[in-house]
Order: sequence, then structure tokens, then C-alpha cells
Amino acid sequence: WRYRSSLIFALGNGLEVMTYVYPHLFLVLATMANSLKQMSFLTSTSTRNALYNSFRDGTRENIGDITAKGEAQIAIVDLMGIISGVCLSRAIGTSVRS
Repeated sequence: WRYRSSLIFALGNGLEVMTYVYPHLFLVLATMANSLKQMSFLTSTSTRNALYNSFRDGTRENIGDITAKGEAQIAIVDLMGIISGVCLSRAIGTSVRS
């Protein structure tokens, strides 16, 4: 479910990009994109605890430590994605033609 959640989120992001290509369908595409992204968040957060529990080694591991490390990794990857997006937009250019 976690993998499917990522695919749904990517599809939602793709629909957001399509709003620039088809501005006359903005409302429909933006609604669908936000709906898909919210479904992705719901699926992702509901399966996250089960995934983190699978990393426990018996009773020695503290689930709070595992969760904190997982959330820190998510924050780092999100930040790296933003940085790479900014660098890519600077390299490609950001001019919009009507």
C-alpha cells in the first residue's frame, strides 16, 4: 500500500502540472489532483506505523526512535527534492509563453 500511495501522489503531482498545459480545465484537474494527493497522504500515514513496526528487533527497539528516524529521512528527502527542483528550473528556465 505504501508503494501504491507513492504512485497516487505522483499522479496527483502530474495532474497539477497539467493545469499549466490546459488552463481551461484548471478546476477539474486541480480538484482531481488534490483529491489524489489527499488519498495518498491518508494511505501513507495509515500504513507507516506497520512499516516502522517491521523494523523492530524484538522488544529492544523503541518505536519512537524508529519513527523519529523515519520522519527525519522523509524531511531530508523532501528538502533534497525541493533543491533539485529549484536547480532544474534554473537550468531549464522559467519563462511562460501564452
